[in-house]
Amino acid sequence: MICSNNDPLVSVIIPAYNSEDTLNDCIQSVVCQSYENLEIIVVNDGSRDNTKAIIEKFSSADPRVILVNKKENEGRVLARDSGIKNAHGKYIQYLDSDDTLRERAIEYLLAKAEITGADMVVAPFLFHLEDGKVERSLNFDFKELSGIDYLKAMMTGKAYWCVWAKFHLRSLYEHSIVCPNISLGEDIILSTQLCFFAKKVATIHYEIINYNFSSSSTSHLDNFDDAKYEDFRVYTKWFNDYIEQSGLSEELRKEKAYFHVRTVQRCFLGKQLVEMDREIKSLVSEIKEFPCLLKVLSKRERKIVTVYQFSYWLGYLNLKRYRWQGKL
Repeated sequence: MICSNNDPLVSVIIPAYNSEDTLNDCIQSVVCQSYENLEIIVVNDGSRDNTKAIIEKFSSADPRVILVNKKENEGRVLARDSGIKNAHGKYIQYLDSDDTLRERAIEYLLAKAEITGADMVVAPFLFHLEDGKVERSLNFDFKELSGIDYLKAMMTGKAYWCVWAKFHLRSLYEHSIVCPNISLGEDIILSTQLCFFAKKVATIHYEIINYNFSSSSTSHLDNFDDAKYEDFRVYTKWFNDYIEQSGLSEELRKEKAYFHVRTVQRCFLGKQLVEMDREIKSLVSEIKEFPCLLKVLSKRERKIVTVYQFSYWLGYLNLKRYRWQGKL
């Protein structure tokens, strides 16, 4: 696709830390996009391997590839922020360094944004699992939504929080957007704010990204250590405070209850007994109002909550028993 001077510039931001094994394919997938009016901002986040050299190889061959070099590793949140500060495009597309853009992804995303006037275009993607299987992400059952309605979809598990599946206007960052420097839940915090400021969200049905799923990922639920649990506490508190301060707490009442279910499930993973006890007690009152929440819980989680519904005291003893038996 040949671009004219009137075609909008798109900024693709790739945070990279010790990514020498995957970064070449990642950048190549962007360089080879059918839509060519791009600036490809690759943020070397203090890597100790050949990441910087790979970026320099591409930038010397293609002036669209821009190296932002950080001497110290500061994490993905600050790496993305560095990318935004160096971006000049009308639109932003994030990409993780171990994933790749599919052919014509930017072309299709941009066309939808320009035709509809959407602030954000969301798209499905492909899960590439470690056993070699490929699965498609959830289908969207809408063409256009408001940003708040799309936030509701994410809160109820009908859409994904990942920011790299959200092609969006750079002008959204002219609003007051803040992102704590955490390694778990950072996409929830950023996606929430982008949706609050996006008036219109459109969708395409073309899978835009090959997402390489790894069980060692920092966001994988099986790796829920103490540090992640602290990040979990940060983002859940931030999220609840943000919704409350927005004045939409009542409108999002049901969606907040669904989100709270996910909070309880994360508490189970973190095996934090006092936190679990408090969150389950809160969940019991929400289930009285929204009985459908029980369907979101696993069989074991439903058993635990059911005992709490009968008696908080027995529920806590039962919870301790489950933990002692190693069933949590």
